[in-house]
Amino acid sequence: MAEAPKAKAFISTTTVKVDAKGRLSVPAQFRNQLLEIGSQEVVAYPNFKLPCLECCDWDRINAMSNATEALDMFSEQVDDIASLIFAQAQALQWDTTGRISLPQHFIAHTGITDTAIISGIGRTFRIWRPEDYHADIAEKVKRAREKGLQLTIAPTAGGRA
Repeated sequence: MAEAPKAKAFISTTTVKVDAKGRLSVPAQFRNQLLEIGSQEVVAYPNFKLPCLECCDWDRINAMSNATEALDMFSEQVDDIASLIFAQAQALQWDTTGRISLPQHFIAHTGITDTAIISGIGRTFRIWRPEDYHADIAEKVKRAREKGLQLTIAPTAGGRA
């Protein structure tokens, strides 16, 4: 059986307009990546640590759900994950122009008004209020300069990293 296509990493950052109804355009690059794996929607949920939305495909949400299977189903950790991610998540289908509509609780969580920043961060992408995005990046640059960054890339089956 052929393996289903996997989503490519989301990369780049762009600024988009948000209309009075809370609609914004998902970058064509991101929509195309989702379409390549057969998805015509994005799953979004409020990031519980940052004032942004976390966006991914269904495979990612399902992998997160499957990961909770290894935990005590009645633990606070599973309850927190279920309440903060799965219960808050919504599948947002884009219209013919590539726009998604942000539910009111997403707008309230982010503080987004007329402009948003969409930032690809690998397996997910985030939707931010511009001021919060810039403050978050400044903090990450400061932390990276103070502590340094390291990333080890495991070799692939062909032996390349």
